[in-house]
Amino acid sequence: MKKLLKKIKNMKYRHKLTILLVVASLVPMTVLALYSHSRMSSLIRKNEMEDMYSILEQTREGIDSQIEVYTSLLNYLTYAPDIEEIIEDKNMDNYLAYEKYTEVADPLLTVPKSYHDAIHQIQLFADSIKVRHEYTLIPLSEIQEEWWSEKLNDEVRVQWLVDEERPEIAAVRKIFSGQELEAALCVTLDYEKIFQPFQNIISGEAGGMIVDDSGKVLYRLENMKGGELSGLSDSAEVLEHIREKFAYVSSRSSESGWTFYLYKPQSVISASVSQLLLSEIPLIALCAGIILLLGLSFSRLFTRRIEQLTENMDQVNHGSREVTVYSDSEDEIGLLIRSFRRMMNQIDRLIHEVYENKIALKEFELKALTAQINPHFLYNSLSIINWMAIRSHQKEISKVTLALSTFYRTALSKGEDMVTVESCIKNIEAYLQIQLVMHDNDFQVDWEIDPSVKNEKVPKLIIQPVVENALEHGLDMKEEGEKVLRLFFVQEAEDVLLAVEDNGLGMEQKEAETLVTYQAEGYGLKNVNDRIRLLYGEEYAIRIFSRVGEGTRVEMRIPKGEPML
Repeated sequence: MKKLLKKIKNMKYRHKLTILLVVASLVPMTVLALYSHSRMSSLIRKNEMEDMYSILEQTREGIDSQIEVYTSLLNYLTYAPDIEEIIEDKNMDNYLAYEKYTEVADPLLTVPKSYHDAIHQIQLFADSIKVRHEYTLIPLSEIQEEWWSEKLNDEVRVQWLVDEERPEIAAVRKIFSGQELEAALCVTLDYEKIFQPFQNIISGEAGGMIVDDSGKVLYRLENMKGGELSGLSDSAEVLEHIREKFAYVSSRSSESGWTFYLYKPQSVISASVSQLLLSEIPLIALCAGIILLLGLSFSRLFTRRIEQLTENMDQVNHGSREVTVYSDSEDEIGLLIRSFRRMMNQIDRLIHEVYENKIALKEFELKALTAQINPHFLYNSLSIINWMAIRSHQKEISKVTLALSTFYRTALSKGEDMVTVESCIKNIEAYLQIQLVMHDNDFQVDWEIDPSVKNEKVPKLIIQPVVENALEHGLDMKEEGEKVLRLFFVQEAEDVLLAVEDNGLGMEQKEAETLVTYQAEGYGLKNVNDRIRLLYGEEYAIRIFSRVGEGTRVEMRIPKGEPML
Protein backbone atom coordinates (compact mmCIF):
# COMPACT_ATOMS: atom_id res chain seq x y z
CA MET A 1 0.00 0.00 0.00
CA LYS A 2 2.88 2.33 0.83
CA LYS A 3 4.50 1.61 -2.54
CA LEU A 4 1.24 2.41 -4.31
CA LEU A 5 0.83 5.67 -2.39
CA LYS A 6 4.42 6.60 -3.16
CA LYS A 7 3.92 5.79 -6.83
CA ILE A 8 0.80 7.97 -6.93
CA LYS A 9 2.63 10.72 -5.08
CA ASN A 10 5.49 10.70 -7.60
CA MET A 11 3.15 10.56 -10.59
CA LYS A 12 3.04 13.54 -12.93
CA TYR A 13 0.43 16.12 -12.04
CA ARG A 14 -1.16 15.75 -15.48
CA HIS A 15 -1.63 12.01 -14.94
CA LYS A 16 -3.09 12.61 -11.48
CA LEU A 17 -5.54 15.11 -12.93
CA THR A 18 -6.45 12.68 -15.74
CA ILE A 19 -7.18 9.90 -13.24
CA LEU A 20 -9.24 12.29 -11.10
CA LEU A 21 -11.33 13.48 -14.05
CA VAL A 22 -11.84 9.96 -15.42
CA VAL A 23 -12.79 8.50 -12.03
CA ALA A 24 -15.07 11.43 -11.23
CA SER A 25 -16.87 10.83 -14.54
CA LEU A 26 -16.84 7.03 -14.55
CA VAL A 27 -18.27 6.56 -11.05
CA PRO A 28 -21.62 8.32 -11.69
CA MET A 29 -21.74 6.85 -15.21
CA THR A 30 -21.21 3.35 -13.79
CA VAL A 31 -23.89 3.86 -11.14
CA LEU A 32 -26.30 5.16 -13.79
CA ALA A 33 -25.43 2.27 -16.14
CA LEU A 34 -25.94 -0.32 -13.41
CA TYR A 35 -29.27 1.23 -12.38
CA SER A 36 -30.41 1.43 -16.00
CA HIS A 37 -29.31 -2.15 -16.65
CA SER A 38 -31.13 -3.35 -13.53
CA ARG A 39 -34.31 -1.59 -14.59
CA MET A 40 -34.07 -2.85 -18.15
CA SER A 41 -33.32 -6.39 -16.93
CA SER A 42 -36.42 -6.34 -14.73
CA LEU A 43 -38.47 -4.99 -17.62
CA ILE A 44 -37.16 -7.70 -19.98
CA ARG A 45 -37.91 -10.41 -17.43
CA LYS A 46 -41.40 -8.99 -16.95
CA ASN A 47 -41.98 -8.82 -20.71
CA GLU A 48 -40.71 -12.39 -21.12
CA MET A 49 -43.16 -13.62 -18.48
CA GLU A 50 -46.00 -11.57 -19.98
CA ASP A 51 -45.25 -12.98 -23.43
CA MET A 52 -45.21 -16.51 -22.03
CA TYR A 53 -48.53 -15.93 -20.27
CA SER A 54 -50.06 -14.37 -23.37
CA ILE A 55 -49.02 -17.34 -25.53
CA LEU A 56 -50.23 -19.82 -22.92
CA GLU A 57 -53.54 -18.00 -22.49
CA GLN A 58 -54.16 -17.93 -26.24
CA THR A 59 -53.34 -21.63 -26.49
CA ARG A 60 -55.55 -22.51 -23.54
CA GLU A 61 -58.41 -20.50 -25.04
CA GLY A 62 -57.91 -22.34 -28.35
CA ILE A 63 -58.14 -25.72 -26.61
CA ASP A 64 -61.12 -24.48 -24.56
CA SER A 65 -62.89 -23.48 -27.75
CA GLN A 66 -62.49 -27.04 -29.01
CA ILE A 67 -63.76 -28.38 -25.68
CA GLU A 68 -66.78 -26.07 -25.89
CA VAL A 69 -67.57 -27.44 -29.36
CA TYR A 70 -67.51 -31.02 -28.14
CA THR A 71 -69.39 -30.09 -24.96
CA SER A 72 -72.07 -28.44 -27.07
CA LEU A 73 -72.17 -31.52 -29.29
CA LEU A 74 -72.73 -33.75 -26.25
CA ASN A 75 -75.42 -31.41 -24.92
CA TYR A 76 -77.13 -31.37 -28.30
CA LEU A 77 -77.08 -35.16 -28.55
CA THR A 78 -78.26 -35.51 -24.97
CA TYR A 79 -81.40 -33.51 -25.62
CA ALA A 80 -81.96 -34.65 -29.21
CA PRO A 81 -85.54 -36.13 -29.38
CA ASP A 82 -84.40 -39.19 -31.30
CA ILE A 83 -81.71 -39.96 -28.70
CA GLU A 84 -84.18 -39.35 -25.87
CA GLU A 85 -86.64 -41.71 -27.56
CA ILE A 86 -84.01 -44.46 -27.82
CA ILE A 87 -83.07 -44.00 -24.14
CA GLU A 88 -86.63 -43.91 -22.83
CA ASP A 89 -88.19 -46.71 -24.97
CA LYS A 90 -87.02 -49.82 -23.16
CA ASN A 91 -89.63 -52.19 -24.72
CA MET A 92 -88.92 -51.53 -28.37
CA ASP A 93 -89.04 -54.74 -30.45
CA ASN A 94 -85.86 -55.80 -32.18
CA TYR A 95 -86.89 -55.00 -35.75
CA LEU A 96 -88.13 -51.53 -34.90
CA ALA A 97 -85.05 -50.96 -32.74
CA TYR A 98 -82.69 -51.99 -35.57
CA GLU A 99 -84.51 -49.65 -37.97
CA LYS A 100 -84.38 -46.83 -35.43
CA TYR A 101 -80.69 -47.43 -34.75
CA THR A 102 -79.76 -47.61 -38.41
CA GLU A 103 -81.78 -44.74 -39.80
CA VAL A 104 -81.72 -42.33 -36.87
CA ALA A 105 -79.03 -43.06 -34.29
CA ASP A 106 -76.16 -43.93 -36.63
CA PRO A 107 -76.34 -40.68 -38.63
CA LEU A 108 -76.59 -38.64 -35.43
CA LEU A 109 -73.52 -40.33 -33.93
CA THR A 110 -71.34 -40.68 -37.02
CA VAL A 111 -71.93 -37.55 -39.08
CA PRO A 112 -70.00 -35.24 -36.61
CA LYS A 113 -66.84 -37.26 -37.36
CA SER A 114 -66.83 -35.89 -40.90
CA TYR A 115 -66.76 -32.32 -39.57
CA HIS A 116 -64.29 -32.86 -36.71
CA ASP A 117 -61.23 -34.92 -37.55
CA ALA A 118 -60.26 -35.10 -33.87
CA ILE A 119 -63.30 -37.34 -33.10
CA HIS A 120 -62.51 -41.04 -33.03
CA GLN A 121 -66.02 -42.14 -32.20
CA ILE A 122 -69.28 -41.18 -30.46
CA GLN A 123 -70.94 -43.82 -28.30
CA LEU A 124 -74.29 -44.04 -26.52
CA PHE A 125 -74.48 -46.37 -23.52
CA ALA A 126 -78.13 -46.88 -22.52
CA ASP A 127 -80.11 -49.26 -20.34
CA SER A 128 -82.72 -49.49 -23.12
CA ILE A 129 -80.16 -50.95 -25.56
CA LYS A 130 -80.17 -54.72 -25.28
CA VAL A 131 -77.68 -55.64 -28.00
CA ARG A 132 -74.53 -53.73 -29.13
CA HIS A 133 -75.10 -52.00 -32.46
CA GLU A 134 -71.70 -51.65 -34.10
CA TYR A 135 -69.56 -49.22 -32.03
CA THR A 136 -72.16 -46.48 -31.59
CA LEU A 137 -74.93 -48.03 -29.48
CA ILE A 138 -73.86 -50.13 -26.51
CA PRO A 139 -75.78 -51.61 -23.57
CA LEU A 140 -75.21 -49.68 -20.35
CA SER A 141 -74.01 -52.84 -18.65
CA GLU A 142 -70.89 -52.85 -20.85
CA ILE A 143 -69.77 -49.36 -19.74
CA GLN A 144 -67.52 -50.94 -17.13
CA GLU A 145 -65.31 -52.27 -19.90
CA GLU A 146 -64.32 -48.76 -20.96
CA TRP A 147 -61.03 -47.30 -19.59
CA TRP A 148 -62.71 -44.12 -18.44
CA SER A 149 -65.61 -45.70 -16.52
CA GLU A 150 -63.76 -45.95 -13.21
CA LYS A 151 -62.77 -42.29 -13.39
CA LEU A 152 -66.35 -41.03 -13.71
CA ASN A 153 -68.14 -39.36 -10.85
CA ASP A 154 -71.86 -38.70 -10.42
CA GLU A 155 -71.84 -35.22 -11.93
CA VAL A 156 -74.35 -34.40 -14.65
CA ARG A 157 -72.08 -32.02 -16.53
CA VAL A 158 -69.63 -33.22 -19.16
CA GLN A 159 -66.57 -34.87 -17.65
CA TRP A 160 -63.21 -34.77 -19.46
CA LEU A 161 -60.95 -37.76 -18.96
CA VAL A 162 -57.45 -38.39 -20.36
CA ASP A 163 -55.39 -41.54 -20.74
CA GLU A 164 -51.74 -40.77 -21.56
CA GLU A 165 -50.82 -44.35 -22.33
CA ARG A 166 -53.39 -45.01 -25.05
CA PRO A 167 -53.24 -41.94 -25.65
CA GLU A 168 -56.88 -40.84 -25.78
CA ILE A 169 -59.32 -38.25 -24.47
CA ALA A 170 -62.91 -39.01 -23.52
CA ALA A 171 -65.72 -36.48 -22.99
CA VAL A 172 -68.54 -38.24 -21.09
CA ARG A 173 -71.92 -37.07 -19.96
CA LYS A 174 -74.11 -39.15 -17.70
CA ILE A 175 -77.88 -39.14 -18.15
CA PHE A 176 -79.97 -39.85 -15.03
CA SER A 177 -83.60 -40.76 -14.53
CA GLY A 178 -84.23 -39.63 -11.00
CA GLN A 179 -81.32 -40.97 -8.97
CA GLU A 180 -80.55 -43.86 -11.30
CA LEU A 181 -78.09 -43.81 -14.20
CA GLU A 182 -80.09 -44.35 -17.36
CA ALA A 183 -77.51 -43.67 -20.10
CA ALA A 184 -74.16 -42.11 -20.93
CA LEU A 185 -72.87 -40.32 -24.03
CA CYS A 186 -69.11 -40.48 -24.78
CA VAL A 187 -67.08 -38.70 -27.40
CA THR A 188 -63.62 -40.22 -27.79
CA LEU A 189 -61.05 -37.70 -29.15
CA ASP A 190 -57.57 -37.85 -30.66
CA TYR A 191 -55.07 -37.03 -27.88
CA GLU A 192 -52.43 -35.47 -30.18
CA LYS A 193 -54.86 -33.34 -32.18
CA ILE A 194 -56.54 -31.89 -29.09
CA PHE A 195 -53.18 -30.96 -27.54
CA GLN A 196 -51.51 -29.99 -30.84
CA PRO A 197 -51.88 -26.21 -30.17
CA PHE A 198 -50.17 -26.69 -26.80
CA GLN A 199 -47.39 -28.75 -28.39
CA ASN A 200 -46.76 -25.99 -30.95
CA ILE A 201 -45.75 -23.47 -28.29
CA ILE A 202 -43.11 -25.77 -26.75
CA SER A 203 -40.15 -24.57 -28.79
CA GLY A 204 -36.61 -23.62 -28.00
CA GLU A 205 -35.58 -24.07 -24.36
CA ALA A 206 -39.07 -24.58 -22.91
CA GLY A 207 -41.43 -27.13 -21.42
CA GLY A 208 -45.16 -27.50 -20.93
CA MET A 209 -47.50 -29.54 -18.79
CA ILE A 210 -51.27 -29.97 -18.32
CA VAL A 211 -52.66 -31.35 -15.04
CA ASP A 212 -56.19 -32.05 -13.89
CA ASP A 213 -57.86 -31.01 -10.65
CA SER A 214 -56.33 -33.93 -8.77
CA GLY A 215 -52.83 -32.92 -9.85
CA LYS A 216 -52.38 -35.78 -12.31
CA VAL A 217 -50.28 -34.97 -15.36
CA LEU A 218 -52.41 -35.25 -18.52
CA TYR A 219 -49.84 -33.98 -21.00
CA ARG A 220 -46.16 -33.15 -20.68
CA LEU A 221 -43.59 -32.09 -23.27
CA GLU A 222 -40.09 -30.67 -22.73
CA ASN A 223 -37.51 -29.31 -25.13
CA MET A 224 -34.58 -28.58 -22.83
CA LYS A 225 -30.93 -29.59 -22.99
CA GLY A 226 -30.32 -29.94 -19.27
CA GLY A 227 -32.88 -32.67 -18.67
CA GLU A 228 -33.44 -31.53 -15.08
CA LEU A 229 -37.01 -32.91 -15.03
CA SER A 230 -36.32 -36.11 -16.93
CA GLY A 231 -35.74 -38.15 -13.77
CA LEU A 232 -38.94 -37.00 -12.04
CA SER A 233 -42.16 -38.96 -12.53
CA ASP A 234 -44.33 -37.89 -9.63
CA SER A 235 -46.50 -34.96 -10.68
CA ALA A 236 -46.22 -33.26 -7.28
CA GLU A 237 -42.40 -33.41 -7.42
CA VAL A 238 -42.42 -32.08 -10.97
CA LEU A 239 -44.65 -29.14 -10.04
CA GLU A 240 -42.55 -28.32 -6.97
CA HIS A 241 -39.35 -28.45 -9.00
CA ILE A 242 -40.83 -26.19 -11.70
CA ARG A 243 -41.97 -23.62 -9.14
CA GLU A 244 -38.53 -23.56 -7.46
CA LYS A 245 -36.12 -23.77 -10.39
CA PHE A 246 -37.95 -22.45 -13.45
CA ALA A 247 -39.63 -19.32 -14.69
CA TYR A 248 -43.23 -20.41 -15.30
CA VAL A 249 -46.77 -19.20 -15.97
CA SER A 250 -50.06 -21.08 -15.53
CA SER A 251 -53.65 -20.79 -16.67
CA ARG A 252 -56.69 -22.80 -15.55
CA SER A 253 -59.52 -23.84 -17.85
CA SER A 254 -63.01 -23.42 -16.40
CA GLU A 255 -64.41 -25.71 -19.09
CA SER A 256 -62.30 -28.79 -18.40
CA GLY A 257 -60.81 -27.98 -15.00
CA TRP A 258 -57.32 -28.51 -16.43
CA THR A 259 -54.37 -26.28 -15.46
CA PHE A 260 -51.84 -25.41 -18.15
CA TYR A 261 -48.17 -24.73 -17.29
CA LEU A 262 -45.53 -23.21 -19.55
CA TYR A 263 -42.01 -22.99 -18.12
CA LYS A 264 -38.46 -22.12 -19.13
CA PRO A 265 -35.11 -22.42 -17.34
CA GLN A 266 -33.99 -19.25 -15.58
CA SER A 267 -30.89 -19.32 -17.78
CA VAL A 268 -33.05 -18.79 -20.90
CA ILE A 269 -34.59 -15.67 -19.35
CA SER A 270 -31.13 -14.56 -18.22
CA ALA A 271 -29.85 -15.03 -21.79
CA SER A 272 -32.15 -12.24 -22.94
CA VAL A 273 -30.71 -10.05 -20.19
CA SER A 274 -27.19 -11.06 -21.24
CA GLN A 275 -27.98 -10.10 -24.84
CA LEU A 276 -29.06 -6.70 -23.56
CA LEU A 277 -25.80 -6.38 -21.65
CA LEU A 278 -23.79 -7.35 -24.73
CA SER A 279 -25.63 -4.72 -26.75
CA GLU A 280 -24.86 -2.15 -24.03
CA ILE A 281 -21.13 -2.94 -23.85
CA PRO A 282 -20.15 -1.05 -27.07
CA LEU A 283 -22.07 2.01 -25.86
CA ILE A 284 -20.46 1.78 -22.40
CA ALA A 285 -17.03 1.35 -24.00
CA LEU A 286 -17.68 4.35 -26.27
CA CYS A 287 -18.70 6.49 -23.28
CA ALA A 288 -15.64 5.32 -21.33
CA GLY A 289 -13.43 6.15 -24.32
CA ILE A 290 -14.97 9.62 -24.65
CA ILE A 291 -14.50 10.20 -20.91
CA LEU A 292 -10.86 9.09 -21.14
CA LEU A 293 -10.26 11.28 -24.20
CA LEU A 294 -11.88 14.30 -22.52
CA GLY A 295 -9.92 13.59 -19.33
CA LEU A 296 -6.65 13.51 -21.25
CA SER A 297 -7.57 16.64 -23.22
CA PHE A 298 -8.66 18.66 -20.18
CA SER A 299 -5.72 17.53 -18.05
CA ARG A 300 -3.33 18.44 -20.86
CA LEU A 301 -5.05 21.80 -21.29
CA PHE A 302 -4.90 22.54 -17.56
CA THR A 303 -1.30 21.40 -17.07
CA ARG A 304 0.25 22.51 -20.37
CA ARG A 305 1.63 25.76 -18.97
CA ILE A 306 2.85 24.02 -15.80
CA GLU A 307 4.73 21.46 -17.92
CA GLN A 308 6.17 24.23 -20.09
CA LEU A 309 7.34 26.04 -16.98
CA THR A 310 8.83 22.82 -15.56
CA GLU A 311 10.62 22.08 -18.84
CA ASN A 312 11.95 25.62 -19.02
CA MET A 313 13.21 25.36 -15.43
CA ASP A 314 14.94 22.08 -16.32
CA GLN A 315 16.65 23.78 -19.27
CA VAL A 316 17.80 26.54 -16.91
CA ASN A 317 19.10 23.85 -14.57
CA HIS A 318 21.22 22.50 -17.49
CA GLY A 319 22.71 25.86 -18.36
CA SER A 320 20.20 27.60 -20.62
CA ARG A 321 18.98 31.01 -19.48
CA GLU A 322 16.36 31.56 -22.18
CA VAL A 323 12.76 31.87 -20.90
CA THR A 324 10.49 30.23 -23.48
CA VAL A 325 7.26 30.05 -21.49
CA TYR A 326 4.79 32.92 -21.54
CA SER A 327 1.37 33.60 -20.03
CA ASP A 328 -0.87 36.64 -19.86
CA SER A 329 -3.55 35.02 -17.68
CA GLU A 330 -4.31 36.37 -14.24
CA ASP A 331 -4.55 33.00 -12.50
CA GLU A 332 -1.97 31.45 -10.16
CA ILE A 333 -0.06 29.78 -13.00
CA GLY A 334 0.18 33.01 -14.98
CA LEU A 335 1.49 34.80 -11.88
CA LEU A 336 4.07 32.06 -11.34
CA ILE A 337 5.28 32.21 -14.98
CA ARG A 338 5.66 36.00 -14.89
CA SER A 339 7.57 35.77 -11.59
CA PHE A 340 9.90 33.19 -13.13
CA ARG A 341 10.46 35.44 -16.14
CA ARG A 342 11.32 38.41 -13.91
CA MET A 343 13.68 36.26 -11.86
CA MET A 344 15.52 35.02 -14.99
CA ASN A 345 15.81 38.59 -16.35
CA GLN A 346 17.40 39.64 -13.07
CA ILE A 347 19.80 36.65 -13.20
CA ASP A 348 20.76 37.48 -16.82
CA ARG A 349 21.49 41.04 -15.81
CA LEU A 350 23.71 39.93 -12.96
CA ILE A 351 25.50 37.35 -15.14
CA HIS A 352 26.10 39.92 -17.85
CA GLU A 353 27.74 42.25 -15.30
CA VAL A 354 30.26 39.65 -14.11
CA TYR A 355 30.72 37.61 -17.32
CA GLU A 356 33.18 39.98 -19.04
CA ASN A 357 35.46 39.88 -15.99
CA LYS A 358 35.22 36.08 -15.99
CA ILE A 359 36.07 35.88 -19.71
CA ALA A 360 39.04 38.16 -19.23
CA LEU A 361 40.23 35.91 -16.41
CA LYS A 362 39.84 32.79 -18.58
CA GLU A 363 41.81 34.36 -21.43
CA PHE A 364 44.56 35.29 -19.02
CA GLU A 365 44.66 31.72 -17.69
CA LEU A 366 44.75 30.35 -21.29
CA LYS A 367 47.63 32.60 -22.21
CA ALA A 368 49.46 31.67 -19.02
CA LEU A 369 48.95 27.97 -19.80
CA THR A 370 50.16 28.45 -23.35
CA ALA A 371 53.20 30.32 -22.08
CA GLN A 372 54.11 27.39 -19.81
CA ILE A 373 54.59 25.21 -22.86
CA ASN A 374 58.05 25.83 -24.35
CA PRO A 375 57.42 25.58 -28.10
CA HIS A 376 61.10 25.14 -28.93
CA PHE A 377 61.50 22.29 -26.46
CA LEU A 378 58.35 20.58 -27.82
CA TYR A 379 59.34 20.93 -31.47
CA ASN A 380 62.94 19.77 -30.79
CA SER A 381 61.63 16.73 -28.92
CA LEU A 382 59.26 15.80 -31.74
CA SER A 383 62.09 16.34 -34.27
CA ILE A 384 64.33 13.90 -32.36
CA ILE A 385 61.48 11.34 -32.22
CA ASN A 386 60.93 11.75 -35.97
CA TRP A 387 64.70 11.31 -36.66
CA MET A 388 64.82 8.17 -34.50
CA ALA A 389 61.73 6.76 -36.31
CA ILE A 390 63.38 7.34 -39.71
CA ARG A 391 66.59 5.61 -38.61
CA SER A 392 64.48 2.66 -37.41
CA HIS A 393 62.52 2.64 -40.70
CA GLN A 394 59.26 3.28 -38.77
CA LYS A 395 57.39 5.32 -41.37
CA GLU A 396 54.07 5.30 -39.51
CA ILE A 397 55.69 6.64 -36.33
CA SER A 398 57.44 9.32 -38.40
CA LYS A 399 54.15 10.22 -40.06
CA VAL A 400 52.30 10.50 -36.74
CA THR A 401 55.16 12.48 -35.19
CA LEU A 402 55.15 15.02 -38.03
CA ALA A 403 51.36 15.29 -37.83
CA LEU A 404 51.53 15.84 -34.06
CA SER A 405 54.21 18.51 -34.55
CA THR A 406 52.03 20.28 -37.13
CA PHE A 407 48.98 19.98 -34.85
CA TYR A 408 50.69 21.62 -31.87
CA ARG A 409 52.38 24.29 -34.00
CA THR A 410 49.05 25.36 -35.50
CA ALA A 411 47.24 24.97 -32.17
CA LEU A 412 49.68 27.15 -30.20
CA SER A 413 49.91 29.68 -33.05
CA LYS A 414 52.49 31.72 -31.14
CA GLY A 415 49.95 32.64 -28.46
CA GLU A 416 47.52 34.28 -30.89
CA ASP A 417 43.75 33.85 -30.25
CA MET A 418 42.82 34.25 -33.92
CA VAL A 419 44.26 32.19 -36.76
CA THR A 420 43.72 32.04 -40.50
CA VAL A 421 41.37 29.54 -42.06
CA GLU A 422 44.44 28.04 -43.79
CA SER A 423 46.14 27.47 -40.41
CA CYS A 424 42.88 25.98 -39.07
CA ILE A 425 42.77 23.57 -42.02
CA LYS A 426 46.39 22.48 -41.40
CA ASN A 427 45.57 21.90 -37.75
CA ILE A 428 42.61 19.66 -38.64
CA GLU A 429 44.60 17.84 -41.35
CA ALA A 430 47.26 16.97 -38.78
CA TYR A 431 44.64 15.92 -36.24
CA LEU A 432 42.85 13.70 -38.80
CA GLN A 433 46.14 12.05 -39.89
CA ILE A 434 46.61 10.93 -36.29
CA GLN A 435 42.96 9.81 -36.03
CA LEU A 436 43.19 7.82 -39.29
CA VAL A 437 46.16 5.92 -37.89
CA MET A 438 44.27 5.34 -34.63
CA HIS A 439 41.16 4.17 -36.53
CA ASP A 440 43.12 1.99 -38.97
CA ASN A 441 41.88 4.18 -41.86
CA ASP A 442 38.28 2.97 -41.44
CA PHE A 443 36.76 6.32 -42.43
CA GLN A 444 37.09 8.66 -45.40
CA VAL A 445 37.61 12.43 -45.26
CA ASP A 446 36.15 14.74 -47.93
CA TRP A 447 37.18 18.41 -48.10
CA GLU A 448 35.39 21.35 -49.68
CA ILE A 449 37.61 24.45 -49.44
CA ASP A 450 36.98 27.84 -50.99
CA PRO A 451 40.41 29.44 -51.67
CA SER A 452 38.92 32.89 -51.18
CA VAL A 453 38.45 32.31 -47.43
CA LYS A 454 41.92 30.90 -46.59
CA ASN A 455 43.20 34.22 -45.29
CA GLU A 456 40.13 35.03 -43.19
CA LYS A 457 40.58 35.10 -39.40
CA VAL A 458 38.74 32.63 -37.17
CA PRO A 459 39.07 31.74 -33.47
CA LYS A 460 41.60 28.98 -33.00
CA LEU A 461 40.59 25.49 -31.81
CA ILE A 462 36.90 25.80 -32.77
CA ILE A 463 36.88 23.03 -35.41
CA GLN A 464 38.86 20.32 -33.59
CA PRO A 465 36.25 19.73 -30.81
CA VAL A 466 33.50 19.44 -33.42
CA VAL A 467 35.53 16.96 -35.50
CA GLU A 468 36.36 14.95 -32.39
CA ASN A 469 32.67 14.87 -31.45
CA ALA A 470 31.72 13.71 -35.00
CA LEU A 471 34.23 10.86 -34.82
CA GLU A 472 33.41 9.72 -31.29
CA HIS A 473 29.59 10.01 -31.36
CA GLY A 474 28.95 9.71 -35.08
CA LEU A 475 31.27 7.49 -37.10
CA ASP A 476 32.59 5.33 -34.23
CA MET A 477 29.00 4.33 -33.37
CA LYS A 478 28.29 3.21 -36.95
CA GLU A 479 28.91 -0.52 -37.42
CA GLU A 480 28.04 -1.07 -41.09
CA GLY A 481 28.56 0.78 -44.35
CA GLU A 482 31.05 3.38 -45.51
CA LYS A 483 32.08 6.04 -42.97
CA VAL A 484 32.55 9.52 -44.40
CA LEU A 485 33.56 12.76 -42.70
CA ARG A 486 33.02 15.96 -44.70
CA LEU A 487 34.57 19.37 -43.87
CA PHE A 488 33.51 22.65 -45.45
CA PHE A 489 35.43 25.96 -45.47
CA VAL A 490 33.42 28.17 -47.83
CA GLN A 491 31.98 31.64 -48.12
CA GLU A 492 28.30 32.18 -47.39
CA ALA A 493 27.11 35.75 -48.10
CA GLU A 494 29.28 37.96 -45.85
CA ASP A 495 30.33 35.11 -43.57
CA VAL A 496 32.80 32.24 -43.55
CA LEU A 497 30.97 28.94 -43.18
CA LEU A 498 32.78 26.22 -41.27
CA ALA A 499 30.86 22.93 -41.29
CA VAL A 500 31.52 19.38 -40.14
CA GLU A 501 29.25 16.62 -41.46
CA ASP A 502 29.24 12.87 -40.77
CA ASN A 503 27.08 10.00 -42.05
CA GLY A 504 26.86 8.31 -38.64
CA LEU A 505 23.77 7.15 -36.74
CA GLY A 506 22.33 10.64 -36.33
CA MET A 507 19.62 11.58 -33.82
CA GLU A 508 16.27 13.32 -33.46
CA GLN A 509 16.40 17.03 -34.33
CA LYS A 510 15.10 18.01 -30.91
CA GLU A 511 17.92 16.08 -29.25
CA ALA A 512 20.48 17.62 -31.60
CA GLU A 513 19.37 21.15 -30.70
CA THR A 514 20.11 20.51 -27.03
CA LEU A 515 23.78 19.50 -27.59
CA VAL A 516 25.01 23.07 -27.24
CA THR A 517 23.11 23.55 -23.96
CA TYR A 518 24.81 20.78 -21.94
CA GLN A 519 28.27 20.96 -20.44
CA ALA A 520 30.21 17.92 -21.68
CA GLU A 521 33.54 16.69 -20.33
CA GLY A 522 36.50 18.57 -21.78
CA TYR A 523 36.27 21.37 -24.30
CA GLY A 524 33.02 20.44 -26.06
CA LEU A 525 30.37 22.01 -28.28
CA LYS A 526 28.94 24.18 -25.50
CA ASN A 527 32.31 25.88 -24.91
CA VAL A 528 32.80 26.45 -28.65
CA ASN A 529 29.28 27.86 -28.93
CA ASP A 530 29.81 30.13 -25.91
CA ARG A 531 33.06 31.50 -27.40
CA ILE A 532 31.41 32.27 -30.76
CA ARG A 533 28.38 33.92 -29.12
CA LEU A 534 30.61 36.07 -26.92
CA LEU A 535 32.79 37.10 -29.88
CA TYR A 536 30.12 37.68 -32.54
CA GLY A 537 26.71 37.74 -30.86
CA GLU A 538 23.72 35.39 -30.47
CA GLU A 539 22.90 35.34 -34.19
CA TYR A 540 26.20 33.48 -34.84
CA ALA A 541 25.44 30.58 -32.50
CA ILE A 542 26.21 27.05 -33.69
CA ARG A 543 23.49 25.35 -35.74
CA ILE A 544 23.09 21.57 -35.68
CA PHE A 545 21.05 19.49 -38.15
CA SER A 546 20.56 15.75 -37.72
CA ARG A 547 18.33 12.88 -38.89
CA VAL A 548 18.20 9.39 -37.45
CA GLY A 549 20.14 6.93 -39.63
CA GLU A 550 21.50 9.65 -41.94
CA GLY A 551 24.02 11.60 -39.86
CA THR A 552 24.67 15.02 -38.32
CA ARG A 553 25.86 18.40 -39.65
CA VAL A 554 27.31 21.16 -37.43
CA GLU A 555 27.58 24.66 -38.93
CA MET A 556 29.57 27.66 -37.60
CA ARG A 557 29.48 31.03 -39.32
CA ILE A 558 32.22 33.60 -38.71
CA PRO A 559 31.80 37.15 -40.04
CA LYS A 560 34.50 38.23 -42.45
CA GLY A 561 36.86 40.79 -40.96
CA GLU A 562 37.82 41.40 -37.32
CA PRO A 563 35.80 39.75 -34.53
CA MET A 564 33.25 41.88 -32.70
CA LEU A 565 33.27 42.01 -28.89
